[in-house]
Amino acid sequence: GLFNTPFVSQSGTISPNPFNGVLNPARGTAVDWSAFRPILLFGELQPNLRAQYTSQYNFGIQREIGKDMVFSVGYVGSQGHRLLATKDLNFGNARTCIDLQNISSFYAPPAPGGPPNPNENDALSSAYSCGPFAADSQFILLANSIPAGFTVHLPYGSVPTVGSGNPDINLVGLRRYSSPICEPTTGVGCPSDGVPVFSSIFAQDTIANSNYNSLQASLEKRLSHGLQFEVAYTWSKSIDNASSFENILKPICNQCNRALSLFDARHRVVISYLWELPVPQYQGAKGKLLNGWAVSGITSLQTCFPIRIQSSNDSELQNSFDFELPGKPNLVAPFQTQDPRTHGGYYFNPGSFALPPQGPNATPLSLLGNSPRTICCGPGITNFDFSVQKILPVGEGKHFEFRAEFFNIFNHTQFLNPDGNISDGVDFGKVKRARDPRNIQFALKFAF
Repeated sequence: GLFNTPFVSQSGTISPNPFNGVLNPARGTAVDWSAFRPILLFGELQPNLRAQYTSQYNFGIQREIGKDMVFSVGYVGSQGHRLLATKDLNFGNARTCIDLQNISSFYAPPAPGGPPNPNENDALSSAYSCGPFAADSQFILLANSIPAGFTVHLPYGSVPTVGSGNPDINLVGLRRYSSPICEPTTGVGCPSDGVPVFSSIFAQDTIANSNYNSLQASLEKRLSHGLQFEVAYTWSKSIDNASSFENILKPICNQCNRALSLFDARHRVVISYLWELPVPQYQGAKGKLLNGWAVSGITSLQTCFPIRIQSSNDSELQNSFDFELPGKPNLVAPFQTQDPRTHGGYYFNPGSFALPPQGPNATPLSLLGNSPRTICCGPGITNFDFSVQKILPVGEGKHFEFRAEFFNIFNHTQFLNPDGNISDGVDFGKVKRARDPRNIQFALKFAF
């Protein structure tokens, strides 16, 4: 659209003005909500947000091994409560859409080469046709058009279901609050232009929880005889039902949201060290060349983070899109990882997943998909950082320090997580990015 005609699209469609004043009606006051419409969706802040909090607990044992070495082992855990997550208060009613599509199939023309359909009616098949992203569509169902044995669950209004012998039905959207004062079986209060009053209404609420448990061990040698090092190992598991407020919760299956945290790292080993080379101390020009050398480095070995599994094609028929959609694919075969170098860039077999079938036996729960929100795990981390340093005294209290630093010194390819969105077609399962290659930098510092 243009600035001077903001509600007129390029196709000529005129959208309702969503900014038609401000109301603060008393409870029970009749309001014509058709005058207050969203351009896309609403965001809503819960009026009674609870304080988020975490419980942390640990138990550890330390043992001195010699005068300069300490071994530590301990259990560390925490639980987060009332964490912020996003939910849709006005998701599409998948049951209604399934009912409509079943009737559409009843009236549908036969498949090419198939037997004739005695109930074929192109107009009624089109009127009842429902699928992905239809939650904000209008459905006008003619009287007595629902076949015997079929039922349509209505998302709002005083009548919960209708069957054969139905009156004219006007559904302006398939969400609970699509048209709050609309009576589908009479048409009273239904928007005359067929545009729903409300689409998705997203609320960020303190309703998520997390749980973390770990075994942490370390061996530390303090600097002596020119050598210090620390070896640290963590074995942990973190579970939550939302790793950030951007993770939209499945609205009809709270237990389905529970999965590995996006930041879960099962095993992690970090080795850091500094070694002042045991070169004898020389004098004169020879000493300036050979004295003062040291090497140091950090080695990180880690199993990587879980892969976020998603679907963006609204196969769940809720059209509930904010940061993401709540639907997931079905996991139809065991999840197995593979080397992307030898499998065309694929880190896992995309054939292990499939979209939930939308046949006559589909249910709102089955359309959400059985895949977990996250699945373990992406490519690991094997990284070696190394540095060489030389200190050159040039007088009392003054010295030069030269450093050569090598990040990922072996130039080991370290892939980032693959694409976990089945709606991305051939990219699903592919690794498209990697961590930094080998970087080298030099520095010279003068201290005085």
